[in-house]
Amino acid sequence: MEKLKVFVVDENAMDRKILSDAVYGTGLAIAVQTASNGKIALERLKQQTYDVVLLGALMTKAAGLETLEQMKHSYPEMMVIVVSAEAVEQSVVSMGALKHGAIDYVLKPNKEKNSSIVWLQNILRSTFLEIMVQKSMHFRNECGLTMDQDRKAEILPMKQGDFKGKPDVIVIASSTGGPEALGTVLAGLPAAIKQPILIVQHMPKDFTKLLAETLNRNCKLPVSEAKAEDVVQTGHIFIAPGGQHMTVKKSASGQKIIHLAKDKFVNGVCPAADVLFHSIAEVYSGKKVLALILTGMGRDGKQGVMAMKQTCDCYCMTQSERSSVVYGMPGSIAVAGLSDESVDLKQIPHRLRQILLA
Repeated sequence: MEKLKVFVVDENAMDRKILSDAVYGTGLAIAVQTASNGKIALERLKQQTYDVVLLGALMTKAAGLETLEQMKHSYPEMMVIVVSAEAVEQSVVSMGALKHGAIDYVLKPNKEKNSSIVWLQNILRSTFLEIMVQKSMHFRNECGLTMDQDRKAEILPMKQGDFKGKPDVIVIASSTGGPEALGTVLAGLPAAIKQPILIVQHMPKDFTKLLAETLNRNCKLPVSEAKAEDVVQTGHIFIAPGGQHMTVKKSASGQKIIHLAKDKFVNGVCPAADVLFHSIAEVYSGKKVLALILTGMGRDGKQGVMAMKQTCDCYCMTQSERSSVVYGMPGSIAVAGLSDESVDLKQIPHRLRQILLA
């Protein structure tokens, strides 16, 4: 299996060394080249092709965003991953980078903690593996095997309109490309929606708070980063905080309460959709659940959807392949035969209104 060729771009020499070592440590990629600024990076891109660029967040300020735009304009197939510090102001930069074409972002490791560097290595390994899967699919397409032909035997026919009545709760999972997708979906929902909406977006600490604030400004429904012991309210959107798994439990009085836990990573991420979905399968057993799986790398959410379908009246909608930045998460649901309906991103708000306001 040919390893991915990675280009590391960061202003700090020590960070370039740490990132390069993490790339090699994945066993799936090699750090072919490094650069200390955008001008040098763009010149080196003319000399050699790369599969992935790791772009330091400091590089994405002002002129750095122009560098990112030029990279994506000239080399649209090249994946760019932003590497950010944990500070809130850096999360703002990274969110801007996603809008300019970056596919994902990761936190810079703490140079004093080896466990932090190992964590980065594991995250990169998961991301690189998904990129390799995507590249393999594109290769099969070029050889005359389309995605539909390749998967036809595995995917069950998708239906539409089988969801009867209104759901008691809505759960959403997203990752790479998720912030923009969530903005499209949630901004299209009217204030008349009565169901609680629980979201897991794969993001580090601080990023989810910024995301919630941004969505709250643009949505008709209230949006907040979930806090421990929050009551699951109707017509309210809760986003799992970065670095903590979110679950729902039933209190002695019968109220549904949000619980948060700083626990081990599940599916290589924290928060994980599977953790939330398994709790929904238990607390909402016998109830109607509407699940929406948006763009994202990996397979997070698949086991949880399976659990909800076993205990709940669960209808699962997935974002279509052609409208996904990365089809990993919705694709895994489709391949497993768990998707009841595949919808283009721009049509999802309309489809949700059909179901929720009928």
